[in-house]
Amino acid sequence: MCDTNTRPLKRQRTLSISASSTPRSSSLTPPPNSQTSALRPLPPAILLLALPGLLALPPTHPDFGFSLFLSLRSLRQCLALPALAPDIESHAWTSLAEVGMRVMESGFCSQEGGCDWAVGIHAEVEKALSKGLLIAQKHPSLRQLRHHLSLLHAHFALAFPSSSTSPKFARAILRRLIASFVSSDPPGTVYAAHLTLITQINTLTPSNTAANNSPAPIGAPALQATLTAIDALITLARKNHHPRIIALANVIRLRVLLRASAWDQVGAALDIAEAVLGLMFDKDGKVKNDKSHINAMADAKQDDDALPRWNSITVHDVNALSREYSQVCITSNSNVEPKQEEEITQSDPAHDSLVIHTLLSGIIFFTFSGTIRAAEQRLVALHKIVDSGALEGFKDGIVQIPLSPHPPLAVHTTHPLILLPLTFLVSATAKRDPVGRNPKRRLWAEAAISILDTVREDIELPLWASLADRDEIIQRTIRITADLLCELVAISIQRSEFDAAETHLNALLTLTLTHDLFHSYSARITLHAAHLAHGLGDAERAGVCYRVAKSVDDERHARAGYVGAAACAGEALLRIGLCAQARDHGQNSSITTNEDASNDKSDWLDAETHALATSAIQRCHGMGGTLEAVGKVVQAAVAGARGEIVGAKLHLKSALSLSTSAGENHLRALLLAQVGAQYLHTAPGHAMETLAVCETLGAGMGAKQKDVEGGKGKGKEKVNDTDGDSPIGNAPLRLWVGERFLEIFKRANKPHRVAKQEVYNAMYRSAVEGMVGRARWPSVVESDHDWYERGPANGQDVKMQNLDPCQDVEM
Repeated sequence: MCDTNTRPLKRQRTLSISASSTPRSSSLTPPPNSQTSALRPLPPAILLLALPGLLALPPTHPDFGFSLFLSLRSLRQCLALPALAPDIESHAWTSLAEVGMRVMESGFCSQEGGCDWAVGIHAEVEKALSKGLLIAQKHPSLRQLRHHLSLLHAHFALAFPSSSTSPKFARAILRRLIASFVSSDPPGTVYAAHLTLITQINTLTPSNTAANNSPAPIGAPALQATLTAIDALITLARKNHHPRIIALANVIRLRVLLRASAWDQVGAALDIAEAVLGLMFDKDGKVKNDKSHINAMADAKQDDDALPRWNSITVHDVNALSREYSQVCITSNSNVEPKQEEEITQSDPAHDSLVIHTLLSGIIFFTFSGTIRAAEQRLVALHKIVDSGALEGFKDGIVQIPLSPHPPLAVHTTHPLILLPLTFLVSATAKRDPVGRNPKRRLWAEAAISILDTVREDIELPLWASLADRDEIIQRTIRITADLLCELVAISIQRSEFDAAETHLNALLTLTLTHDLFHSYSARITLHAAHLAHGLGDAERAGVCYRVAKSVDDERHARAGYVGAAACAGEALLRIGLCAQARDHGQNSSITTNEDASNDKSDWLDAETHALATSAIQRCHGMGGTLEAVGKVVQAAVAGARGEIVGAKLHLKSALSLSTSAGENHLRALLLAQVGAQYLHTAPGHAMETLAVCETLGAGMGAKQKDVEGGKGKGKEKVNDTDGDSPIGNAPLRLWVGERFLEIFKRANKPHRVAKQEVYNAMYRSAVEGMVGRARWPSVVESDHDWYERGPANGQDVKMQNLDPCQDVEM
């Protein structure tokens, strides 16, 4: 009988099932019989050498000091092992030198507050450098390590000079290293050596600088050596076809010249740097193909041809220059090629950093030279790139420059926590116009201070940084805060907001004294105190402060400083004003008339004032657009004292052009007042129009913000008067202009205008008396505001040229 079951039989088990500790095999695990090598323990030398890299922490970490302690201990134990391989021993000596220098820079080995485990680290680092270099020189395979040790040795000799090391020795090491490079060496190492040499030549020795001193300009020999080293770097980068290194070298040259105050070379260096980076701006900041500008120039030419007085300042000159150089939105150049624009938009963090530094340098240069339009263009571009988030690309202050196919070059740039408030500081400095309800100069300064107040201690830094790097960033932010307070003091004095000026000045004093920076800012603080006393009418205190500021600045900058020149000019103008006041009142003053200063007997300045004015004119020459204009004002005052009317007009016209080009409306108002006074008797109509512009500027230097009633953008505006003060502005200037108006109205036989003008002059005179009657330093007493009841209602400002429907003046 056959079996009909077609199912196959099961295969018989041949292996017995027993419990086993090994896991069952699967497709994800190797079979049991595979040759798997067991993990072997690392040699002690390798483990100890790798520990510093695993334990590395940034200096802002609370365990930063403990990580350095453990790293030093591991490296010491590694070097204590017998029979080390040459490569391991050389790397261990190199790591010991790196960690030791971080310990020294962080202050753990200082005599006061140092640590026991860091005692003798200076000698240990010096020994590590010599041992590592000796081993690396004997083995050709360690050539790259020898270059790195040479750079460390140069940094050690510069930062920690001793009997065997010095900055001169450090530069000799770098020059020998650069001369030893061959074509097979990585370009990043070669560029690093060149950049280190440039930095060391441009860096003052620690003995010549102090923590509380601002960086001083380098001397002419050091400047020439730095420029030679930069040219060598540019030549090498062109040979290797590395355009980013060329751009970096040009930006470094621009910054070196700017720091050295080599203003005659900064312009050409700025043009080269902007061209390399693809930044396109109109020449001198003027927009091309502007029909309104062409028409204005044509009208000016026609008026000049029809004007017989070639040396006079016409109303058209005043208004045309105001329109041309007013703070308006600058349009970009439409001739930029799309290819270059696309290349800029696709830039990397290294390119963004170079562009930001170049724009900052350009704004500083054009602000100093008095070209507000060119500075405005670069200011718009700077805020555009900062607002785009470019600072997020290098949060730790390190940018990578690609050098394909070689490894990139890491460059330590300015930290973003410094660049952001520095952008606001430069913006506040470039915005020179104090006229308006909310001037940009004060707006940027207050915004930057609010940003700096929110800066926390958790600063993002690379792992190889030290506590000195963190302290340097904090110190720079404090200096920027002090500079911002200086800007607030200046804008408050210009706008006659003396209470705010005293508040900011006290805050500046507190900040500089707290952080041991008073020695660096003493000249500027004293100059601000002089300007404040001058504005309040305290001539005695103003003269003392001017002399102290000039003496302190001359001691620091050898009679070549900006603050010293400004103080000298301020004292000269103060003495000229006192002489004029004594002559007008016919009083017997200690300042007597100089009979020998000039052949003209009408000269009413004494010899000391003449000498001071001559010194001020010489010192203001070549110190930028603003001080150049101030020097012209002093020249005009001296010429007017001698009776040289034509010469005084020429100097005033030159000063007016310089101040208008620089956007200095505060100085421009003074110049317009002097210009109007020149034509009171010869051209009263022209004098009226010029003085009207001056009066408008004086009213704007104190205008307060307005609150809008009835919702957003609708309703009636009213002045935000919380303190009970009317927006007088510059009361002394407006009183002086009002007296000139009163004189013109009396000669024109306009009794109704005379009556109105006398009311407003009484109001301004009371305001001036209230300023002079303030309590002396440092307390502030509220002045009498009874005069305000006689003024206009609702706190509205007065514009005298609009009071009478009959605007013409008949003589």
